[in-house]
Amino acid sequence: MSTAVGTPVAGKGGNGEDGKEPPRILRGLPWLVWRQHRVAFVACLLLTAAGCVHMLWQRGTVTDFLAGPRATAAVGLAEVFDQKYGEPFQNATWLMSMVPVVAGVFLGAPLIAGDRERGTVQLVTTQSVTRGRWLAVKLGMAVLITVVCSAALSAAFTSWWEPAHALVNGGDWMGDNIFLNTGPVPVALALLHLAVGAAIGLFVRRTLVVMGFALAFSFVWNLVLSGWFTVGFPKPRVLLNPVEQGQPMLPEGAVRHDNWTVDAQGGLHGFGTCFNERTPADCRAKGIVAERLEYFGYDQMPGMQWTYAALVLAAAVALLALTLWWGRRRPL
Repeated sequence: MSTAVGTPVAGKGGNGEDGKEPPRILRGLPWLVWRQHRVAFVACLLLTAAGCVHMLWQRGTVTDFLAGPRATAAVGLAEVFDQKYGEPFQNATWLMSMVPVVAGVFLGAPLIAGDRERGTVQLVTTQSVTRGRWLAVKLGMAVLITVVCSAALSAAFTSWWEPAHALVNGGDWMGDNIFLNTGPVPVALALLHLAVGAAIGLFVRRTLVVMGFALAFSFVWNLVLSGWFTVGFPKPRVLLNPVEQGQPMLPEGAVRHDNWTVDAQGGLHGFGTCFNERTPADCRAKGIVAERLEYFGYDQMPGMQWTYAALVLAAAVALLALTLWWGRRRPL
């Protein structure tokens, strides 16, 4: 008996040899969340891959430059390095500074507000899915994408910066363009901005409005809030010189924190107290006996970054937990 053309033979359906659908990595609610936000998720992953490839390629050129004869001679090295790599590093730091903004505005803001605006949340939660599970999966998927992208970009940028850390930004690793864009800090900042965007979406239904609020938070964070999380930093190290020896020399790789002058009783005075005096004897005549330099050593940088990141991450986790708790207890 012949089989009609176009009629699938039993056991050999169009979706597979045995008539079953091909296996998927994601199923159920995670698959639905991926389908909802796949454009943003895929865009973030592709941009991350492109950024990492570019920065790793730049790292290769920098290491070749530092191993070359000009670097060995060390004559005008900083000036030549800045001319050659100053702009690429500046562009890369701008890219890294945008990672938290993208996480908050384009991942966090539409995460909940988009479903509330379109009414998707009502459709999903009228099935066999609770609001708590829906929120947990939504937040979990966004957190995973955020961690993967921010960690990969941070690792690539850090590996590019470290070989030339004494030349980039004049060696000032405490500047925001370095400190906030290397190590664990970008991951923590991205998660905090994601959490803020998602939390605002619980209370504001319009996605564009939520995106605007998330963007405003980024500006407020950079201008006002960021400094609050430096409270856990260690005290700066101290070097003292008698006034006859002048200001202490800054150790290699260290960053200057402050300069003081010291009187015979150990009291601190501003750097300008003995600035215009011609001789050390003139300084001593004013009661100044020593010059004091406060600095942070390069070896302190990892501990300071992990402290800062831990405080920011704690705020992000608390906000995500509050969003989940609040969303489970109020109609969306």
